[in-house]
Amino acid sequence: MRWLLRSCLWLLHMALVWSATFKIALIGPWSCDPMFSRAMPTAAANLALSRIQSASTLSRGYHYSVKLLDEDCSVSKALADLGDMEGYGHVYIGPFNPMLCRAAALFAEHWEAGLASPGCLDANWPNLPPITPPTRVLFAVLRYFGWAHVAVISAPSDLWESTGQELASGLRALGLPIGPVVAMESSGKGGAREALKRIQGADKVKVVIMCMSSLLIGGEDQGELLLEALEMGMVSKGYVFIPYDALLYAMPYQDTVFPQLTNSTQLRHAYTSVLTVTMASDQSFYETLRELQINREIRSPVAVTQVSPGLRDHL
Repeated sequence: MRWLLRSCLWLLHMALVWSATFKIALIGPWSCDPMFSRAMPTAAANLALSRIQSASTLSRGYHYSVKLLDEDCSVSKALADLGDMEGYGHVYIGPFNPMLCRAAALFAEHWEAGLASPGCLDANWPNLPPITPPTRVLFAVLRYFGWAHVAVISAPSDLWESTGQELASGLRALGLPIGPVVAMESSGKGGAREALKRIQGADKVKVVIMCMSSLLIGGEDQGELLLEALEMGMVSKGYVFIPYDALLYAMPYQDTVFPQLTNSTQLRHAYTSVLTVTMASDQSFYETLRELQINREIRSPVAVTQVSPGLRDHL
């Protein structure tokens, strides 16, 4: 929510709005990945709007509306769909696939609309707000620990494969020797093992950035990958695995029990190789969601641990 408040405030300075209604279009791959499909985007967006509307310093006399737009799981289809999104917003939050950012930026400029997206890794777009890109956060962490040789591994989907490629390009631009950059094949085909074999064969690589939904929020690909790494001896050999998605939101970690780890000794062992870098937050996402449910600001029977925190810090 804080991310959307900041973005909208910044975008209000950029866009001339000739209507009493300030329209926000939220573009996301809602059906493509657990981080998005379990994020309750409609409820999150409506809550963010109510907070903006109640804050006179943010609302500035406007009435706000939000429209959820679907980002197709296929890059080519999503790219074709972008051209049909004109008029839905004075500002667009999204898309999340970095391969769509160049086209989205050009469309937004043509439409004279604002654009903000945590999925866009290139910080040089003139119509993106000045938010520290994940590549620079990762670079700072890697430099602190003295890790220069890094591999990137992606889940088998257009969203995460594109993210992996763009992330690698961004880190290379900062001077890091990134490689290999590999994608897992679909589950059940030994995709995790084959991808990890390529990483094992790379010279000096001991750090692996995982572009996929985190195991702790329901990401099955990451669980498969870590178990395979454990079986292949990579955990005992000191490989470090960094979940990329946790950079985009505040991953709950204090006073939080994760069933995925509680119920599996092997996963707990494998997870000792994971270094999580995430946004700071004064309150756990799950605590926040419980309070919102108690106060009836969000009406949902879904257990808080079944909801992805992926949108909280963007909305």
